[in-house]
Amino acid sequence: MKNIRYLIICGLLVYFAVPIRAQKITQVYIGSLKYNSVEKADQVKREFSDMLNKVYYVQTNKSIKTGHALPDEKDLTVTKDSVSFNITNRKKYTYLRANNQEVKVLEYSYLGKIYEIELQGLTVYWKIKDLEFAERFADDLVYFQNMKNFIVLKDVEDFEVAAARYRALREKPAISEETRKFIVQANAQTQLKNYKQAIELYENAIEVDPTNPMVYNNEALLLAMVGRYDAAINRMKKYLKLVPEAVDARAAQDKIYEWEGMVPK
Repeated sequence: MKNIRYLIICGLLVYFAVPIRAQKITQVYIGSLKYNSVEKADQVKREFSDMLNKVYYVQTNKSIKTGHALPDEKDLTVTKDSVSFNITNRKKYTYLRANNQEVKVLEYSYLGKIYEIELQGLTVYWKIKDLEFAERFADDLVYFQNMKNFIVLKDVEDFEVAAARYRALREKPAISEETRKFIVQANAQTQLKNYKQAIELYENAIEVDPTNPMVYNNEALLLAMVGRYDAAINRMKKYLKLVPEAVDARAAQDKIYEWEGMVPK
């Protein structure tokens, strides 16, 4: 009898210690890109570190229903490929930037409202009054997802060497099949208005052939369409460095002037 009573008490403790989803779940927010400049990286990293301190609870396996608070020392690390932080004193969680999932804040009832974000291999919880923290956490993750695409304008100066070599060629190199594949796929995604996917495909084309003028021009126009004016300026400047005598050089430079007026101060 004592054993049964003990098991019941333990079961109740687990039930009230770990947030259990209610049947009705509501999506209350989707993370959005608040900044489109790499210069904001340190600011976002500081904010994200602060948001980690606001987290109520994390679970690594929802089916087992076990979880815990984050340790005092988070050891936040941001690299070009990932964001990682401690979820226990001995275990680190890594969020890959290439994972371009929508970052959704979900709401459900558990002795009041609970908010959560489901990541790959980790679920993060906030308490009843902490929706603002959950939203900022989501926005910061979206920034990290996109940061690999942010381009520092000074990179244009480093590009000059490669551009000079390209301009000096009497016969410009033919487009490789791999580059052509990415361009065709990017054009198809543009037609479908999937601009983010099209930009990623143009980036793939640049990795294969970093001196293809058409790719820089096309990507610049798409980047401006999604409000990433710093990056659009960078790409269009590179286009002009490759082909300064292009028939549309005047129009391209005017686009740069236009976008410079739209960059957030």
